[in-house]
Amino acid sequence: MDIQEYISSGIIELYVLGMLSEQEAAEVKAYARQYREVQQAIEMYEQTLEQYASLHAVQPPAALKEKIWQKLQSSSSRASAGSTRRVLHHPMMPYLMAACVILLIGSVILNVMFYSQYQHVREETEKLQAQQAHLQQQVSQYALALQVLQTPDYTPVLLKGVAQHPDFMATVYWNKNNGEVYLLPNLMPPAPAGKQYQLWAIVDGKPVSAGVYPTSPLDIPVQKMAVIKQPVQAFAITLEKEGGSPIPTLTAMYVMGKVNG
Repeated sequence: MDIQEYISSGIIELYVLGMLSEQEAAEVKAYARQYREVQQAIEMYEQTLEQYASLHAVQPPAALKEKIWQKLQSSSSRASAGSTRRVLHHPMMPYLMAACVILLIGSVILNVMFYSQYQHVREETEKLQAQQAHLQQQVSQYALALQVLQTPDYTPVLLKGVAQHPDFMATVYWNKNNGEVYLLPNLMPPAPAGKQYQLWAIVDGKPVSAGVYPTSPLDIPVQKMAVIKQPVQAFAITLEKEGGSPIPTLTAMYVMGKVNG
């Protein structure tokens, strides 16, 4: 017989709390006489319950105790009162009260743990749903970019960095037939706070706004811009205040490219 396994099965606690049948309790007593470890486990659990009961004991007011005792005496005979006293002062009563307190505390702890786990799972689910929606948007954007790049009706226009920004670059895809314009910001840094990049089409020597766009090339590979149906000689990008400008700030031009043909 594995004594440690027997002790850890929980039968010792049930024995001390008086929750075993007579046969089971007799078995525990027999093992306690035979194995010192069982007897020590019983004594240790009894001491634990006594300490817990003493630690959390609340002394009722003397007046309340006297009133209760008088009520018991007036409503029963001496024999029944004596029996009642024996029940109230049963040696197992502190253990049973302590066990109830322990079970109550354990129930509260479990409820808090389960609620915390529920909140965590809920938050993780919401995060996953948001990530899924973001990924679906990215897939749609990349599918659009692939469609634009593979359609021969779109003329690619390479916009190279001007003298002040030689390392910047972007590409415009313009459909001469329906005037649709798509912008691929290949090498454009994020715009400063309060600023946005704005695309311009040069029509008959005059700039025509094709709209502003967010600088997030990883999230939006190809951004659809305003429709430009007039003949375009060139495209350019300037850095403007957030929301765009009616006229381009030439000193803040970053890239420019001519339309071939």
